[in-house]
Amino acid sequence: MSLPNVLLVGCVVVAVWFVFVPLSALVYNAFTEDTGFGPGAFSFDNFVEAYSSWHILRLFWNSLVFAVGTALTTLVMGALVAWVVERTDAPGGNLFHTLSLLSFAVPGLLMAMAWIFVFSPNIGWANALLKSAFGLTEAPVNIYSMAGMTWALSSHYFPLAYLVLGPALRALDVRMEEAALMAGGSYRQVFARVTLPLLRPAILSALLLLFVMGMASYEVPRLIGRPARIDVFTTDIQGAIIAAPPAFGVASALGLTLLAVCVLAVFFYRRATRHAESFATITGKGYRPTRVKLGRARWPVALGVAAMFILALGLPLITLVWQSFFRNLAQPFFSAGARATLDNYEFILSYPIFLAALKTSVLLAVMAATIVAGLTFVMAWIAQRSLPRYGFILDALAFAPIAIPGVIVGAGILVAYLMLPIPIYNTIWILLVAYVTLYLPYGMRFASSGLTQIHRELEEAAAVSGAGLAQIFLRILLPLLAPVLLAGWIYVFVLAVRELGASIFLVGPGTHVLGTISLTMWEEGGSYGAVAALGVVQIVPLAVIVAGLRSIELRIQRRAQRP
Repeated sequence: MSLPNVLLVGCVVVAVWFVFVPLSALVYNAFTEDTGFGPGAFSFDNFVEAYSSWHILRLFWNSLVFAVGTALTTLVMGALVAWVVERTDAPGGNLFHTLSLLSFAVPGLLMAMAWIFVFSPNIGWANALLKSAFGLTEAPVNIYSMAGMTWALSSHYFPLAYLVLGPALRALDVRMEEAALMAGGSYRQVFARVTLPLLRPAILSALLLLFVMGMASYEVPRLIGRPARIDVFTTDIQGAIIAAPPAFGVASALGLTLLAVCVLAVFFYRRATRHAESFATITGKGYRPTRVKLGRARWPVALGVAAMFILALGLPLITLVWQSFFRNLAQPFFSAGARATLDNYEFILSYPIFLAALKTSVLLAVMAATIVAGLTFVMAWIAQRSLPRYGFILDALAFAPIAIPGVIVGAGILVAYLMLPIPIYNTIWILLVAYVTLYLPYGMRFASSGLTQIHRELEEAAAVSGAGLAQIFLRILLPLLAPVLLAGWIYVFVLAVRELGASIFLVGPGTHVLGTISLTMWEEGGSYGAVAALGVVQIVPLAVIVAGLRSIELRIQRRAQRP
């Protein structure tokens, strides 16, 4: 057997193990009895228990309303930013793009905490300010509601919608719209019949990605939804697993429904965009992107977008930073009588559990990013260069986890490795398996996009000159792909440090990560200042790392523009 065939078989085996072993365990547990000592005989009892009460209807409704509301709100916000940055001459485009990237440095758990500090009916400083200013007896804004949940997640995800829609708007040839206007069409007709159809793949991509992320969200429903008794699938699955005794079968039955919804959403996206070439607007015929001249509206539009960033991202982050300097609840800029102190930071930085969790998180993130980057590099090369006839198998396997929520990965891996004779339960290795499974799709996208920009003739010339496969990899492909692979490595590293949905199922007494200790400190009623300081200590290094990702992006752009 040739080396490429060996690599293909090896990559398929690894990908199948990472993706389908936990899913198989989930299916197996869903259709067997919960005996307390492991799966029992074949049974539908788990589905009867999970779906026979009226609670399941409320669970479906809450999950769908939350996911759809988040997707639509986020899409509108992200589309506005994308249009201003990519299609107009409004100033500040580079700043808005950088802020969108930096938003990835903020874990979703910390954003939810920050919004509670702002708009909680009991402790929210903004509610206290509004009550005082307008003489109100009740809090005018309640974060513990479906609208509050939707806003908390949308304010964190709208930069992602911009990053998805931005390239499509950048590539849209304005001459098509101009031709339609010259043919007598109104602006409304051109927007409905020309612009929107051309943007359909990007809009569907963003909308369905945001829908899946809303269905898979765990942090916001856990911190904001659960106190308001707004249960969704992710919190109900986790609740079943931590019950006494654990209801693994019921959790698996609920997980299969959540998985089916997410897979269905991805399926409809692939179906709707299967003829992507029909929407291409850049060809070899002298394309030149055109920006809309806003005239006097340039600065007002830019200031409006800046205000949205300040409200959605700045307000919660300023609140978090401000609170970190005070022991008790403190209203930003108006904390009369309270004295700022560094005691919270001294406590966190000397807290043994935090230091252990920091070490574990960084170690896991480094290992996961390295494995994902290396594995997907080989998989992308096989799919595009060596055996393109079978490449779709690897691409499909690597892309599959994009439709699998983190809580399903965590629950599936927990169930699988409790049954399998592989002693990694209650170790960091079970967390590593989860992280690699979750982030395979992102590594594959980075590696595949990088390889498509390198012409095959470079490898062929090296092979004709007598270079072996290892030399081609080390001396040609790796140097050329280094910026892209490094960008993918950093992206996976940041996601792994932030991860909570799968980790909550898999951490043990000695394997806590940053997300789980943040959640524990919050729910155990520790000092608000200490929790805020813990959040700031996490965000600042991640922001520096993401800034490095932006510099790599600029370097790649400059290299692409060279003649």
